[in-house]
Amino acid sequence: MIKNQFAVSKDNKNIVAGIGDDSFCFKSGKNNICITKDMLVEDVHFKKDWTNPQEIGRKSIEVNVSDIAAMGNVKPEYAFIGLGLPPKTPEIFIKNLYKGFKKTCDKYKMAIAGGNTVKADKVIISVTIVGIGRGRGKVIKRNGAGIGDLIGVTNTFGNAGAGLALLYKYGTKHKYNKYEHFLISKQNNPKARLKEAQKISKHLTSLTDVSDGLYISVDLLAKDFGKGAEIYMDKIPVSSILKKVFRENKKQLDLALFGAEDYELIFTVPPSRAKFLKKLVPHISYIGKIDSSKKVKYFYDGKEQKIKYLGYKHF
Repeated sequence: MIKNQFAVSKDNKNIVAGIGDDSFCFKSGKNNICITKDMLVEDVHFKKDWTNPQEIGRKSIEVNVSDIAAMGNVKPEYAFIGLGLPPKTPEIFIKNLYKGFKKTCDKYKMAIAGGNTVKADKVIISVTIVGIGRGRGKVIKRNGAGIGDLIGVTNTFGNAGAGLALLYKYGTKHKYNKYEHFLISKQNNPKARLKEAQKISKHLTSLTDVSDGLYISVDLLAKDFGKGAEIYMDKIPVSSILKKVFRENKKQLDLALFGAEDYELIFTVPPSRAKFLKKLVPHISYIGKIDSSKKVKYFYDGKEQKIKYLGYKHF
């Protein structure tokens, strides 16, 4: 509704990727400039008794860098941080929050270039990142998948959702084992896949990051643009640690499809480039292919499955 009614503008030849992609990108001289904004709200995206302020700060930057990574060979350069805080927020909380911001910006050699601070009922963090396209690599959007392209992903899925499920079930007073701690750390300390995106982007036809779950992300590359897909659920990569904690196969797949906040990459690539990409990034898996059906079909052990969406809804 907002996009259709309020963001419509005349065609602009400088716009490379408009509203609806992971970042807004436009041409400036010989460069592509990409800008993204994401927000984290207390008790919606994090709880202060489940994580510490440095982790909150780091996560706020990482999730925005992930949107920059989703545009391909782009280098994040500048971060602008908007912060809403309750009046009695302890100074040590704010200092540690900014330590998290700064540490993660330093990791990507990115400057904190400005921002704003206001009074709020809960902690609200709004981050804007400006990135610059690197080399000759073009911006990779969500809409370029071709019929017959393979659907690839990085690393594994379900860890972050599993960590969140544990926190909701047991809270903070539970004595977690090392495997459970690992899953919780994946929820509280996500990592953007910037290096991977920069390595493989010029070979891809479409790309996005998996922030709202694998199920949603497949739709973003296929069904949203009038294409279909076949997904082979037994090829979705799941970590050995997730399997140790959640032993039921269906639960593992539910977490992988709907768990969200893994911040891995999902992309499409012509079959002729698939093996080469795995040489560049060995932890790539191929989980399906694009077709012309305008539907996303899920298969397990060769049999089509009926899948009901079980994930998070923003509104």
